Amino acid sequence: MSEEVITNPNGANQYQLDPRQKMCWDLYINPKSETFGNGTQSAIKAGYEPDYADQITTVEWFKGKVRRLQMLDKAEKVLDKTLTYNTENEEGKVQTDLLRIQTDVAKHITKTLGKDDYSERTDITSGGKEIKGNNIIFTNFKENGAIGE
Repeated sequence: MSEEVITNPNGANQYQLDPRQKMCWDLYINPKSETFGNGTQSAIKAGYEPDYADQITTVEWFKGKVRRLQMLDKAEKVLDKTLTYNTENEEGKVQTDLLRIQTDVAKHITKTLGKDDYSERTDITSGGKEIKGNNIIFTNFKENGAIGE
């Protein structure tokens, strides 16, 4: 009987990177990394075989992350332009429509693609640590006779 070949041992999918993919990307985008900006070397350091590492920048998950990074860069430029935009026209009137559109687009992109840098959520209860607690069990009180008809 032949041995079963496991092609996806870490359970990665279109939503979840496997540990090597995450490490490769982190090395690629980290300016302090020795492999910053070098997809092949980042992939090798993350544990990929050299032949696959040579092709890493053509793989869909990698291209998608580069696309999102480029979109975030563009959104940040729009945000910067919006912050320095002269909102008054020649007559001294504020052009709120254009300003509002630019601001809304920049806020949307930074909230979704740049959520790690621009998140509006603040963890004030655990300091970033996992919170463990009791499970809350909801029952149907009507069926259990706790609520009368």
